[in-house]
Amino acid sequence: MHNKGLVRIGPILKSSDLLKSTVLLESIISEFTASRAEWTYSHKINGRWENIYVDIDLVPSVRAVLSTAANLATQETGKNLVCGHGILKDSFWFNCMATDESTGWHNHKARAAMSGVFYLTVPKDSGDFLYREQNRQESSITPEPGMLLLFQPTMNHAVSVNKSKEDRVSLAFNLFTLPLEMGSEDPFSCDSLVAR
Repeated sequence: MHNKGLVRIGPILKSSDLLKSTVLLESIISEFTASRAEWTYSHKINGRWENIYVDIDLVPSVRAVLSTAANLATQETGKNLVCGHGILKDSFWFNCMATDESTGWHNHKARAAMSGVFYLTVPKDSGDFLYREQNRQESSITPEPGMLLLFQPTMNHAVSVNKSKEDRVSLAFNLFTLPLEMGSEDPFSCDSLVAR
């Protein structure tokens, strides 16, 4: 099934003007910044925290992005997909890339059915989204504020160096099929409940 709101670029699905509301972008950035005292992190690579986690209740405007992404992905795949925020670890996170920083090649959670990224602030020359197709050919997309990309979680991707003088901020996420399959690290798994 093809959705009018999505444009296919190789293995990438790119939204066309669905989430480019300045009010939405400003709300998410404002909530994200205001929640700084509550940020948690996953791991440091080359001196930079790769993932910044924030409770969904502190960034409620993110719900519009996650809901839109899940709806678009559901229409595209024919599977009922949800984000699972608050239930699954690594459902969504922010990436804040300062000058001269980059993100290395990686892919996403094995249990995810679809992954994505939504761009919040994208200064000129702040890094391209790089990806490798099945034939290992490297391609790139130059992001812009309000752009949403959806892709298979197994697809290897990276972000080139931020050559601007400002931070580049994006929201990354995973989408899952129902019922949600929980692992031992997830907040509501049987293992984590017993461990408490």
